[in-house]
Amino acid sequence: MTRPPRARQPQRERMSGVDAAWWHMSRPHNPMVVVGMLGLRSAVALDALREIVWSRLRVHRRFLQRPVHDADGDHWEDDARFRIERHVVRHRLAKGQSMHDWLAALCLKPLPQTHPLWQFILVEHADRAAMVMRVHHCIGDGTALVRLLLAITDPESAPAMPIVPAKPVAEERAPQSLLDDLRRLLADAEAAIGAGAPAADDAPAQVAHLARVAVTLGGELIRLAEMPDETVTPFKQPPGTQRVVAWCEPLRQHDVRRVAQAFGCSVYAVLISCVAAALGAELHSRGHDPAKTEIRVLVPSPLRGTNRAAAMHGNHFGLVNLLLPLGISNPVARAWEVHRRLGALADTHQGLLMHLLLGLVGLLPSDARARALDFLSDKATAVLTLVPGPPAARTLAGVRVDDMMFAVPQAGDIGLGVSIFTYAGGIRVGLMSDSATLARPEIVLRQFEVEFARLIPLARALAEHKP
Repeated sequence: MTRPPRARQPQRERMSGVDAAWWHMSRPHNPMVVVGMLGLRSAVALDALREIVWSRLRVHRRFLQRPVHDADGDHWEDDARFRIERHVVRHRLAKGQSMHDWLAALCLKPLPQTHPLWQFILVEHADRAAMVMRVHHCIGDGTALVRLLLAITDPESAPAMPIVPAKPVAEERAPQSLLDDLRRLLADAEAAIGAGAPAADDAPAQVAHLARVAVTLGGELIRLAEMPDETVTPFKQPPGTQRVVAWCEPLRQHDVRRVAQAFGCSVYAVLISCVAAALGAELHSRGHDPAKTEIRVLVPSPLRGTNRAAAMHGNHFGLVNLLLPLGISNPVARAWEVHRRLGALADTHQGLLMHLLLGLVGLLPSDARARALDFLSDKATAVLTLVPGPPAARTLAGVRVDDMMFAVPQAGDIGLGVSIFTYAGGIRVGLMSDSATLARPEIVLRQFEVEFARLIPLARALAEHKP
């Protein structure tokens, strides 16, 4: 296997403010590592996996670089001691150890800062096999990581791609200075707001243009600052040192679409509505009245108008605060209300504002950065991600990938993460929580399945009565 050359002087490139914010968001109880698991039909040879990963990722420099911080700020630096054997490893679970328990412990384990912040683990347990992917959030967002999965896997309907020497990929130029980074953030704002910059020599138009962008973002900042506090619940408490993870059985995308069509709302509104009902039921079991309770979840939102969303790395999204209607008992009304709230958020620039704030926060000194990150994450109880995965089955080193699922890291002192991921016609909903926040996430997921099962006959009845 070809090894990367040992560089005498590691090459550096400046880290964007947004990626720096996600890097510095790591804490001892939350290392900000995205953990994904691919359920395999049979075991994969370790050498074959290393060969595939090395041949397909070495053309993307980010996966050969580690983050460093010095007096000049945050940078990506080539790892002169990179070895693929360090990043693609094998692990066999101890007898009697469950995959869920092992994964939960792994979610608290940071990646070594001395090397690129990613790792693939071939896991053998009983008569099953899996590959676990660990990638720090500073490397990329959910969409970028799906492209990473597509890069190392092949379509099931096609033969495995031959391993051939890869050519370097032309990637976006990294910001060379603080001013360069600020200009790029402003370009994101202009693209998302739909305000193309006027000619550079038209000074009055430039001033009016910048004023429009500032007013738009200023209004969003005021709304964010004036956002009222959430209802106090057992879900809102500082996380501790123990994680628990669980996933529900995959739902058929066909069934979810039929329900969404019958209700006249989006697929994601249906799924989030069932999550809200399940969390409400959990609070009710703890003596809280869901009818008097509303909690917020941070939902990643793609940036409209930007052209960097197709990258294999980088964080090109914003965050919006979605208020969950836990107390609406009518499932149709609840799904409609979630649909309405998602639509209302789509008409704002809150996601863009959060993206820009993260970019600016990543450029601050450490003390100010920590306080700013606490402010941005203190408005929500949970993080909820919705990531569309591969629509058709994939293979890894010639072995079918039967299932895919992810555990989403939380930000700041948030102790609850919900992941919704689609793969090959199925939808997985997962929960990762601190044990003090939610000790039995599988109970909430079983309630989620019950809530969705209630919708199928309702959707059938509505469809039959439609003109």
